[in-house]
Amino acid sequence: MAWMTLTLSLGGLGLLLLGMSMMTDGLKAAAGNALQGFLERSTRTRLRAALAGFGITAVVQSSSAVIVATLGFTNAGMLRLKQAAWVVFGSNVGTTMTAWIVALIGLRIKVEVVALPLIGLGMLLKLFGNNRRAAHIGIALAGFGLLFLGLGMLRDAFIDVADWIPIERLGTSGATGIVLGVLFGALLTALIQSSSAALAIVLTASVTGVLTPLLGASLVIGANIGTTATSLLASMGATANARRLALVHVAEKMFTGLIALILLGPLWWVSEQLSGGGAGRTNISTGLALFHTLFNLLGLLLMWLLADRLLRLVERWVKQPELTSERLRYLDDTVLALPAMGVNAMHSEIKRVFKQLLSRGGIIIDPDREPAAEETLHTGVLLAAIAEYGNRIGAQHLDNGLSEQFLNLNWVREECMQLRDLFLELAEIPQADITAALTPALQEALLGLMRSGELKQLTLEARLERKQLLKRLRRQRRAELLEQIGSGLLSAPEATRRLHVVALLEDSAKRILHIAEVIYPQAASAENNEPAPAATR
Repeated sequence: MAWMTLTLSLGGLGLLLLGMSMMTDGLKAAAGNALQGFLERSTRTRLRAALAGFGITAVVQSSSAVIVATLGFTNAGMLRLKQAAWVVFGSNVGTTMTAWIVALIGLRIKVEVVALPLIGLGMLLKLFGNNRRAAHIGIALAGFGLLFLGLGMLRDAFIDVADWIPIERLGTSGATGIVLGVLFGALLTALIQSSSAALAIVLTASVTGVLTPLLGASLVIGANIGTTATSLLASMGATANARRLALVHVAEKMFTGLIALILLGPLWWVSEQLSGGGAGRTNISTGLALFHTLFNLLGLLLMWLLADRLLRLVERWVKQPELTSERLRYLDDTVLALPAMGVNAMHSEIKRVFKQLLSRGGIIIDPDREPAAEETLHTGVLLAAIAEYGNRIGAQHLDNGLSEQFLNLNWVREECMQLRDLFLELAEIPQADITAALTPALQEALLGLMRSGELKQLTLEARLERKQLLKRLRRQRRAELLEQIGSGLLSAPEATRRLHVVALLEDSAKRILHIAEVIYPQAASAENNEPAPAATR
């Protein structure tokens, strides 16, 4: 009997996790880049951000997936830390919908009546759907059916669990048992990487009489805390933005869990009364679902009062890498969850490298007007790392608009490599030769392009004028040098070296203007409202 119970439990758990994974992946893929637009529109205030987190999690049925995706959006620069934090806080409330689905539907009906038709309908939609989105929705429906099927198997398995696991000792051991319940709930969630699945297991066990109400409530608190394991794992080795948001998530969960543990008795009494006064085992599951909702709402209320202070502390604890650092600031594994996040993060990272290169170019032209440059190795390391992530982003499915943006960024990355090589070659030339090669007008025109703030403001027309100005100044300088050779004031080899310097700088200026069309597209397309077709060059 024990062996059959164990195999039934493992099978039910496997179906539950598989169903949740299919449902989450299917809905996320069906949403596509629309998720990005929804978040950008819906996170302008903390209330709207919290509602967005609640809504997305209620649909996707995975707070972990939403939080990992939010980490990616933050890294990519699509969301500020404050916006992302409120999406996470709202997501914590959204995950309570799983408990309600289990308590009100999954444990009160014959699961086969719902599960099997959903699996069949979902797979038919996947096989015969007329587009990619329909196929993804089909996978999500089949996953929903598998989730219910797994719940049914777990419910059948847990009927006999109380006979051979002395769980009642834990429920009657007072405060120690409650604390152990919290720890066990957190461990369960950390192991299966899903608080929703852990809650489903706890609620199913409560209906079969395995758990006492307070022990079930402590397990719910633990499962809520254990979900931080996902965000911690996702932020390991990640950028500062990801680590900041993960730390906010952990702090909020731990603080809310501690308050819920202190108020365990009153919170459970309220939950029990609202769910029917504890009449029957089924009402225990409803009471636990209500308890889960109440203390997550309590957490949201606490964060409403304390979030700003928490965010300031986290920003002090986790510092952003310096601009000259060779560590990536925006790109990490979290941004690969959605192609749009990866492309935006790639854009931000290349912009950061471009600014470093402009600083280097400004020092070459006039070392007295710029601060000390970073080691040129840093830009090379960053560009190589960007190329590696670019390959991983390119392996995903990109729609037409995203594909064009991605190709433009890849082209810009290559241009940055060429620009870096030009600056390395110029750095080998004695400073006296560079100074002698430039006229004051030519030097000022080049320095204007090395100032990122000034370059960003130039319209497409102004950039074309700068290019023509440089061409005209280069011709004037060439004529001056030829005249000096003719008058005997300058030797031919010396004039050749100076012309070579001017040619290298003009080539660098052209690449800078081309890169700016992609990196700073707003000004470049201000007059025709169209993106610059940089990748076609």
